Amino acid sequence: MITVEKTKIYQNEYQKKAELARQQFAARDVVKELFTQEVEPKLLKLFMIHWSALSAGLTEPIPVYLERAGERCQNMDFQEMAKFFYEHEEEEDGHENWAIEDVEELVAIWNQEEPNCQLDAQELLAKKISPAVKRYHQLHERVIEGDSPWAELAIDVEIELLSTTYGPILVKKWVDCMGQASLSKVSFLHKHVLADVGHTDTNFEVVDKFISDHPESVDTLVETATDALNVYADFLEDAMTYAKQVYARM
Repeated sequence: MITVEKTKIYQNEYQKKAELARQQFAARDVVKELFTQEVEPKLLKLFMIHWSALSAGLTEPIPVYLERAGERCQNMDFQEMAKFFYEHEEEEDGHENWAIEDVEELVAIWNQEEPNCQLDAQELLAKKISPAVKRYHQLHERVIEGDSPWAELAIDVEIELLSTTYGPILVKKWVDCMGQASLSKVSFLHKHVLADVGHTDTNFEVVDKFISDHPESVDTLVETATDALNVYADFLEDAMTYAKQVYARM
């Protein structure tokens, strides 16, 4: 049963204004290619290898960012936001290890199947800071060190929403191409899809409470959400570009 309160968290001013950014994300070429079109199995494997490697770089500092956002919010007397960030920090700790393990396993399988197109997992992981990963880190730094560290909330909300909106589509593509047994090889993707489903309503409730208490915060949150979605689309483009570079050599 959908309650009035639950309807409210999906239809508040933040949700209405953030919808444009979500539509713009969906319209990006790389997003349409990955999530609405058929991807050739070898290209999909290469994408997942590179996406996992870059995901290790993307997620490694997230617990630190959340801790710093919590500290700044606490110092500015946004106590509820500080509590949210501290709790979220604990949940995010160590997630980059899932991505690293996936890269190592996926590359080992790839090298067995493609003796004429060998990859080096450690080399890929050494290059895990792509241009978009760097911009993603810069976005966190700018928000946390700026006048509105609470806007870190918008990054968390939108990136976790991507996991629940787009993650299941990518999981299905992977299983359809590689079989159910291969799901353990994309644990970073699969675990985030499972975990973030439970976060969506909680995140939206936090947003709704915050903008109810601070209605002037909506535009800053939406601007930050837009930046986060843009840079994550760039991140997908980096992974697909690297995958296609290898694919073209085959």
